[in-house]
Amino acid sequence: MGAQITGRPVVVTGGGSGIGAALAAEAAARGASAVAVADVDVEAAEAVARAITDKGGTARAYPCDVTSPGSVDEAAAAVARNHGTPALACANAGVMAPLAPLLESSGADAEWTMRVNVLGTFHTLRSFGRLMADGEQAAWLMATGSEHSVGVPHVGAGAYTASKHAVLALCDVLRGELPAHVGISVVFPGLTASRLWDSTRHRPSHYGGAAESDPASGMLMEQKGMSAATVAQRAFDAMAEGRFLIPTHYHIGRYAQRRAGEMSEAFELLSAVDTTDYDLATVVARFRPETSS
Repeated sequence: MGAQITGRPVVVTGGGSGIGAALAAEAAARGASAVAVADVDVEAAEAVARAITDKGGTARAYPCDVTSPGSVDEAAAAVARNHGTPALACANAGVMAPLAPLLESSGADAEWTMRVNVLGTFHTLRSFGRLMADGEQAAWLMATGSEHSVGVPHVGAGAYTASKHAVLALCDVLRGELPAHVGISVVFPGLTASRLWDSTRHRPSHYGGAAESDPASGMLMEQKGMSAATVAQRAFDAMAEGRFLIPTHYHIGRYAQRRAGEMSEAFELLSAVDTTDYDLATVVARFRPETSS
């Protein structure tokens, strides 16, 4: 059984624009009892919530800075108090710093990217996951990864690529730890029409402050990217089927296959040298009889 949201609340972080706004709208269209639109940009979240209510749905904006565990905890408590434990929590908030070669990139930008994309996802999954785990109703967690989660689509985005690899890792570990009534998915969007290219408009002062981004990047994403609505539809379809890995763009398979091919070749070369099994589970299984004898 996958995510079932009809008649139950849904929360989306980073819900004020782009994929987040599309996820919020899709949740409402699929019968969510209420959509909690959480974003550091409260005005943007309010606009998305208003658009949902104008179409007959129920939605409410919530201030949420995902880099602050306290802010996420407060948002989770408020959502639960006002709407009940969510059937689905989307850890979607994310940023992308201006592209630059890693050796020339800003350490502040790298830290900002990691705090939002990695720790923000961690805080969101933990806060809402605890609510779900403590309850008895079936529930679902989702994190927005990227095509960068499974490979390297292009150079110039070192911190962003590392952060999205980490999102996949967090979700992969968590799916082995969640109780049976809570599921999880990670979505891998490729080029999408969104404002990700302009993330620095919300960059805090201690990471360099707000700045204008390359308009050419914006034109590329917004004119050539898949619509955010399509990404959201594919994400919800796959979550309803209970899938863990959810790519939304077919071409992403090339990056995964390239990585898998390099891995396979590396281990085939190693097999000629040593095939001793050091797998932790194997070592522990062998160690226990030795220590008990």
